[in-house]
Amino acid sequence: MKTETIEKIFNFLEEKEGKEIPEAWFDLIKKLKLIKELENHPDGSQYKHNGNLNLSDTSIEELPNDLNIVGWLSLNNTKIKKLPDDLYVGKHLTLYGCEQLTKLPDNLYVGGYLYLEQTNIEELPNNLYVGGNLFIRDTPLANKYTNEEIYKIVTSTGGQIIVDIIRF
Repeated sequence: MKTETIEKIFNFLEEKEGKEIPEAWFDLIKKLKLIKELENHPDGSQYKHNGNLNLSDTSIEELPNDLNIVGWLSLNNTKIKKLPDDLYVGKHLTLYGCEQLTKLPDNLYVGGYLYLEQTNIEELPNNLYVGGNLFIRDTPLANKYTNEEIYKIVTSTGGQIIVDIIRF
């Protein structure tokens, strides 16, 4: 793991947030090894992380484009306004309580479940792939579409939901 690479993503977040990331938080992330590998890759992914990434309960509003997370990504209760284009999450993506989030990016790949509860997601993106359940309780999606309509929208744009849509 290259220290300058980790510093690169934190510099990006600091610039976009306009806030300094506390040194104790940076040390905690290093100690818990939440970021195991973050480097430039020739396969087109600008940022790749080979483990799980938990950024819940932080003030993060934006992430870098071309983010590739091999494990799960948790952004619960953040101030995230937009997810990066072509986001790849190998396992689960949890966005519980991300009330400022109104849209998912096109070409979103989530290998496990996608948890959208208490977001303001209003429509489904093009080419959405969810390898597990799609949780939509307390979202505009739950009131706007039936499960059948969601499946039809997702498959018509080249995507797939493998398991089920959960509304409870």
